[in-house]
Amino acid sequence: MLQRIILSLLLFASGPVPGETVAVIGTGNVGMALGTEFAALDHTVIYGSRNPESEKTKALVEKTRNATAALPAAAAAQADVIVLAVPGMATESVVKTLCDLSGKIIIDPTNPLIVEGDPPTFTYGTDRSLGEIVQEAHPDAFVVKAFNTINWRLMIDPPTPPPVIPLAGDNAEAKEQVAEWVRAMGLDSVDVGGIYHARATEYLILMMLNNSFTGSEKFEVVFQPAD
Repeated sequence: MLQRIILSLLLFASGPVPGETVAVIGTGNVGMALGTEFAALDHTVIYGSRNPESEKTKALVEKTRNATAALPAAAAAQADVIVLAVPGMATESVVKTLCDLSGKIIIDPTNPLIVEGDPPTFTYGTDRSLGEIVQEAHPDAFVVKAFNTINWRLMIDPPTPPPVIPLAGDNAEAKEQVAEWVRAMGLDSVDVGGIYHARATEYLILMMLNNSFTGSEKFEVVFQPAD
């Protein structure tokens, strides 16, 4: 939190920073966390919802600074940056309903998880990463896999030292822009390479969840900057 306050003061001292228009597709916990955080960074947020007039969506818009809501395709059409805050196994179908996203950054925080049983067992629900699927659906957009390795609560209130967010994507400039937003949220990031490596971060979550619920010897996997 202190890191975020210091960064905000530095940004204020250096003058206004022009904001982007961000379409957050999805109004669940991840959509709420990233939408409110990006709005706090002076970006304009449009929530993409199947029912923009629902009480839940209206409450989220009211909670978020400078926000509106629209149907997902309409929200994406108006935005510079798109955030796919949808259930993992719905990602492919949702992204195919969006407009042409050429030249736009797509932030993908999803994981393709299927859960069964009690205690739950998680399996990987696709033959390749969702990051790659999104990039194939919009080949002229700039997909950055990000935020899929941490809980939504940590996006809002990061601890010290902050979590390190792995960023996977084929466009260096897009990853740097997302990295700047990550830093402004009080988090840290590491560039792990092209969008192909999105599958590694998604499998990491699969492994950690299975260990959490069914593993006999508990462990935690975290990223940290190298010396």
